[in-house]
Amino acid sequence: MDALRNSGGLGGLNAQVSGVNLVLLPGGAVWWPSASTLWLSDLHLGKAAHFRKHGVPIGSEPTLATLHRLRENLKSFKPSRVLLLGDLFHSDINKEWSPFADLCLEHAHLDWVLVRGNHDDIPDALLQEAGIRQMDRLDEGPFTFTHDPADWMEGFGYHVCGHVHPGVRLSGSGRQKLRVRCFLFGQKQAVMPAYGAFTGMHVISPTKSDRVYAVTEEAVIEV
Repeated sequence: MDALRNSGGLGGLNAQVSGVNLVLLPGGAVWWPSASTLWLSDLHLGKAAHFRKHGVPIGSEPTLATLHRLRENLKSFKPSRVLLLGDLFHSDINKEWSPFADLCLEHAHLDWVLVRGNHDDIPDALLQEAGIRQMDRLDEGPFTFTHDPADWMEGFGYHVCGHVHPGVRLSGSGRQKLRVRCFLFGQKQAVMPAYGAFTGMHVISPTKSDRVYAVTEEAVIEV
């Protein structure tokens, strides 16, 4: 990986990876300007409805918040392609699929691409109706995109993935501690934060050569 160079811009943090300029966005997406592509991972849509089905009283707010953030990203960056790096939908299809499919149809001019994750058991007919292409891996430019960090293989491009929902623990004055999502950039692999509003988090233990960027709804901060 090239040295990661940062500066503010376009509502996020600029970073150069493998000679490509990227923008790390608040909320957990990545904007790839030269390819007009928005990357995001682990939306886990349908998870709240899945919990409600099993008696846990969770409203639809997480799905609405996730889709609102995605609408704002589409409005701000006007991509030609949206690359979904797996775990788009959390469980068996439920009513939370409909608002996402409607969003895809509202932006039918975009190329929607799903790189399948372990939770993605979405019927082909629903993906086709929403205009979503699916695949197991995408190789483009210097990058190889899959869902799982374990998919990394020698000889392929710089690996971009999700799956583990990386997080970092921040400490402040007065002994306050806060866990937040993060981007993790290693020498050969980048792990995306979970984009969904209703997802868990795995606190990582980065190496000295890793670069870690904490993510909130308002900012991306190197830590």
